[in-house]
Amino acid sequence: MNATPPLAWDEDLDCWVVADPRLARQVLHHPGFTSGTFERSFQLYMTEAAREEYRELTEFLRLWFVQTDAPEHTALRRPVQRLLSASYVRSLAPRVEEITDACLDALAAGPPYDVVPAVADGISGRVMAHVVGIAESPQTLHRWARTLSLFIGAMYRRDHAAEAHRTMEEMTEALARADAPKSFPQETPEDRARTTATWAMNLFGGLETTSSLLASTVMDALAEPAVWDAVRAQRPGAAEEFVERVLRRRPPLRHLGRVVAYDQELAGESMRAGDLVLVSLTGEALLDEPGGGACPVTGDQHLVFGFGPHYCVGAPLARLEAAVLLRRFAARFPDARLAAETPEWGPNLSYVGLDHLYVELGV
Repeated sequence: MNATPPLAWDEDLDCWVVADPRLARQVLHHPGFTSGTFERSFQLYMTEAAREEYRELTEFLRLWFVQTDAPEHTALRRPVQRLLSASYVRSLAPRVEEITDACLDALAAGPPYDVVPAVADGISGRVMAHVVGIAESPQTLHRWARTLSLFIGAMYRRDHAAEAHRTMEEMTEALARADAPKSFPQETPEDRARTTATWAMNLFGGLETTSSLLASTVMDALAEPAVWDAVRAQRPGAAEEFVERVLRRRPPLRHLGRVVAYDQELAGESMRAGDLVLVSLTGEALLDEPGGGACPVTGDQHLVFGFGPHYCVGAPLARLEAAVLLRRFAARFPDARLAAETPEWGPNLSYVGLDHLYVELGV
């Protein structure tokens, strides 16, 4: 059986695929690979006519700071990172618990008892609505995120572009009323556009991947009696430890994109400027050498939340939501179990997420 090469050209995807975690760290932390994958994808996968027709949409996505590199990325990221600081996330714990309890109430109002819409989407949506200061429902927020995700994954489809354009307009209108963006630059049209795009990106980032993590955490915990017993017994740290296992086992985001900045050789392969690169986040979590693979920003030994200066700014909040859910779910429904219905996975190529997860609550 042939081993997966660390770097290979995929003819079907028309891009390089980095499968080795050591090489992935190198690519994600190297100036020879830039973050502007949207711009390159617009050029490769959208016709000139479509780019012109949906110019507002493409400009909106270009302004997401995850599409920039240092020093611009550092400057744009800093105020968001301050806002989502560790102390702020800790202060959110009581509110996250209140939201979780309300969503568990909604789950108990079934049957059928489907964890995804009632709990995973509900918690992630309501938490992000609280952080951003908007009144839209979790259903609306997740519809926005899924619509943008479909377009990002298939920019060549004009129907996806049309739906994403409408979503951009709805998000822009909602964010104009939101609380959090008011403390960000608003002086010029350019400032307002950048602020709107930044908060749209924050919303997007805190919805689908977090919902995926929440549902996977419940599913995997119910499938492992020893873990479920430890969480039910409220063993200190049990929930947090298990969330980390779920993250390593099934990262909500499978890969990150990069663009080759200039002609170069890597792992014995010749790469050309402009080539797209998919960097896998699903390789082995730990490296052999002590500290050798740790993220220089956080110390994490895995790639689940990215690596280096682009490390996910919302990682502490996602971890908090998952641990709170696991503890509150076990306390509320200690005799819960997975239902006979097979869990249904979504079709998205980038995210590993459940569309439906049915449980029996044992009450």
